Amino acid sequence: MKVLKNSITKIITFSLIIGLILAFLFIIKGLLLQLLGAALLFGALALVVAGVTIFNIYLNHNISNTTASKQIQVTNDSLKEENKELKKQLSEVRSSAQEQQKRDYLNTVNQFIDVSYHREKDGFEDRKKTAKSIMDKELYEQFYPSEKFVYGDSYTSIPNDVQLYVQQYDGGQEEVEVIAEFTNHLVIKDENVDDQTHDIIKVSLRKEENKWMVYSIEELKTEIMK
Repeated sequence: MKVLKNSITKIITFSLIIGLILAFLFIIKGLLLQLLGAALLFGALALVVAGVTIFNIYLNHNISNTTASKQIQVTNDSLKEENKELKKQLSEVRSSAQEQQKRDYLNTVNQFIDVSYHREKDGFEDRKKTAKSIMDKELYEQFYPSEKFVYGDSYTSIPNDVQLYVQQYDGGQEEVEVIAEFTNHLVIKDENVDDQTHDIIKVSLRKEENKWMVYSIEELKTEIMK
C-alpha cells in the first residue's frame, strides 16, 4: 500500500515537472515568436522608411532640376527681352541721330537757297555773312565775288515754295546730295521785268568739323513760268 502511494506520488511529481517544462517551453516559444515578430516588424518598418527616404531624395532631385531648369528658362527669357529692348532703344537712338543729321543738312540747303537766290538790298549783309559760314571758299566767291559789292534798289529775286528731295541717308556718309525745286520771283525795275521762274538745282554737301558745308551746285532746270 505504501509502495503504491509512493508510485502515485512520483507519477504526479513527474507529471507536474513535465507540465512545468512544457509551460516553460510554451513561454519561451511565445517570447521567441514575439521577438521574431518585432524583428520582422522592425525590418519592415526600416525598409519602408528607407524606401520613403530614397523616394523623397529622388523627388527632391527632380524638383530641384525642374526648378533650376525653369529658373534658367525664365532668366534666358528675361535676358532675351532685355536684349530686345536694348536693340529697340539702340535702333531708336540711331534713327533719332540720323533724323537729326538729315534735319541739319536740309536746314543748310534751305539757308543756301536763301543766301544765293534771295537777292535784294534789304538784308544783304546778313545773307552774305550766313553764306560764308555754310559755303566753301570757292563757291562763296562765285556768289559773292566782291566784298564791297552794293545792291541797288531796282533788282530783287525771292525764292518760294521750296521742295527738297534727299538721297537715302544711313548716318554714315560724309557727303550728301539734295535736289531742290522752287519758284523764284524776279523783278528788275529798270528793265520792267517781273517774272516767275521754275528752278531745279542739285546741291552737294560734305561734313567738315561736324558741320554741313555746301561745296557744289548744279542747275538742272531754269524756265520762265507763263
